[in-house]
Amino acid sequence: MKRSIPSLCALLLLACGVERHASPTLQDTGKPALHAIQSERLQDLMNRLNDLMFEHLLTEVELDRERRLRLQEMAEAAGAMLGAVQEIPNALPSLALNAQDRQAFLDLSGRLKEQVTRLKVEAEQNYVDGIPKRIEQIVAICNECHRSFRQLSH
Repeated sequence: MKRSIPSLCALLLLACGVERHASPTLQDTGKPALHAIQSERLQDLMNRLNDLMFEHLLTEVELDRERRLRLQEMAEAAGAMLGAVQEIPNALPSLALNAQDRQAFLDLSGRLKEQVTRLKVEAEQNYVDGIPKRIEQIVAICNECHRSFRQLSH
């Protein structure tokens, strides 16, 4: 009996490592099990381990799926933003800027285009770690441009 416990544990671990959608059930072989006294307790423990393991894995899979969906949406939004950013220099004729301010405006517009392009690429490549910093940089460029070129109402 004691010799079969390590084998049973090894089989249980192997069975737990295989992805399944339905919980496995033991086959009825018609032969009495040697561990019949602890059968119910063992089955409860196996069910508990199974639930804990697959509950965690499903959560991770669902989180990964949700993350990919959000990144895809972010890439699409960054693509739309990139189109809008490329139009920013078209506003120059309506602005009364001297040559130095005109160049500063174009530089900020170029930096913004670069950061939005990088955001789009990072979202498409699922580079989650870089996105918060990239968004901070985009907001900083926008704020710098707004401070420099928007007229404040007094």
